[in-house]
Amino acid sequence: MSILRIIFILSVITALALSAYTMSAVESDNGGRYTNSIGVLLPPDAAPPEQQVLNQFSEDRPYNEWFRTVYKGAAGKYLIAEPLTRTNQNFELRGGAAERWEVSENGLTWTFYIRSGLQWSDGHPLTAHDYVFSLRRGADPENAYDFGWYYQPIKNWTKVVARQVPTDSLKVWAADDLTLKITTESPTPHLPLLLTYSWVSPEHAVNKYGDAWSTRTETSVSSGPFMVTKWTKGHEMILEANPMYRGVDKPYLERIIYKMFNTTTPPQRLPAYEAGEIDIAEIESQAELARLLSDGRLEDQVHTWPNFWTHYLFYNTQEPPFNDRRVRLALSLAIDREALCRSALKGFAVPAYAMLPPGFPAYSGDTFKAMQGYNPERARRLLAEAGYPNGQGFPTVDMWLRNEPVMHRDAAEGLQALLKRNLNLNIEVRNVENKVFMDGLNNHTFLFGMVPYEFDFVDPSNLLGLWLSNGRHNWNNRAFDALMIEAGAEVRDPVRRIGLYQEAERLLVEDVGGVFLWHKQKAQLWKTYLKGSALEPDHMGYRSWRGDQVMSSSLTLYVAEE
Repeated sequence: MSILRIIFILSVITALALSAYTMSAVESDNGGRYTNSIGVLLPPDAAPPEQQVLNQFSEDRPYNEWFRTVYKGAAGKYLIAEPLTRTNQNFELRGGAAERWEVSENGLTWTFYIRSGLQWSDGHPLTAHDYVFSLRRGADPENAYDFGWYYQPIKNWTKVVARQVPTDSLKVWAADDLTLKITTESPTPHLPLLLTYSWVSPEHAVNKYGDAWSTRTETSVSSGPFMVTKWTKGHEMILEANPMYRGVDKPYLERIIYKMFNTTTPPQRLPAYEAGEIDIAEIESQAELARLLSDGRLEDQVHTWPNFWTHYLFYNTQEPPFNDRRVRLALSLAIDREALCRSALKGFAVPAYAMLPPGFPAYSGDTFKAMQGYNPERARRLLAEAGYPNGQGFPTVDMWLRNEPVMHRDAAEGLQALLKRNLNLNIEVRNVENKVFMDGLNNHTFLFGMVPYEFDFVDPSNLLGLWLSNGRHNWNNRAFDALMIEAGAEVRDPVRRIGLYQEAERLLVEDVGGVFLWHKQKAQLWKTYLKGSALEPDHMGYRSWRGDQVMSSSLTLYVAEE
């Protein structure tokens, strides 16, 4: 053997020994745990980085920018941009791009302090000026933003949208690169919570490419935990962990793969899930849920929990017969919510006796069950006291529905049967298209109807605000309005604020502004190897995972070794 070959062999052995020593040292330092491509130490039970991939379906939409459009926005918009604030697993507020914030003495001007060192994936610094640009972009009438109503608490927002004042009149400005100022029309204690929906737009990219910046891989830039690395329209979008991300929510996952679909041809979710093509799937019918729960291979992958969503009956309380509280309450007491949730809604709902669902701030537990719970004998007495003994003289009434799916139509027919059996009332169910329904709802031309409402942000003002006078419904209660206004102005004492909302909800339930029927349950499948706090029940049994990774806890998802 030549001396050169001996030297080569010895060098290889030395290199392997050094490599083994280095790997051993890394594993020793990390306790045998893996570190992903952006330097994040993975949980002890995590699979290797190359296996940290999440596959799921997503609707094919054109834009990846929150402040361009919400309803035509693709799934990546939540993950390629950094919001000012986030919430944790328990929906508690925490910082995002803003490390802290404070409000002025008069409760009107908020100051958000941006973390230093944040940047876009192309190296541009991320500053307070980007958030000023983003909010002005949302208000700009030329942008025709489809979610503008959400930001109306910001001073001059409505006027800018209506073209009454120029865009730069919006009371949002940068005191310096790291200090953002926002003034509201009136004290708005939940403004930092609203701004969990503030996924920033890149001014430099918008100026260079226009709206198209977020529609193509080659022009996309990211300030968030992930970045777009591939996007084939109608087929697939791939997000990968952003190595330039300098925020506090660095992900465990290396890659998220969205398999795109069009709503006209929805995907076969369960077959794809069972074939291992996706890792998480919605369960969409009782038949699916029943089959999965009876399948020994899949039953432990089924998860259900109450969503922040309430289905309720509303009345025109200014017109007979529903201007009489006794009539409104009689209908509520005649409805067996638990029976509905065991039959027509089995697996997809839990009974509701108030507007705020379980786990939501200011939720009052079973406090209101006795007020609107099932009591058909009392219901009949109240109806008779109101002048309709055994339903005699009560007009035939239409129950209007907004384009409800089969399950909810079945539940409405169950309500119809309960009101006939317990009160001898003739109710006709009318399921109509969205526009017809919303015109009737907003103009208060419907006497009676059923409608759902899902939360926009996790604050009592969101759900209870529907019941303010001259709002979505024409139940008008000055005492309720006063409590809501007082709570809405309480920026110093969050405990007192919650108490005010609970008192307001008590008035709503006692006066039967609406009849609260059920809170929708989510039903999903996910693989046993998927882990993370977003998938774990919080202190109220709710899971923050919603499939779109809005909550910061969703960024803790990872693939575990099996």
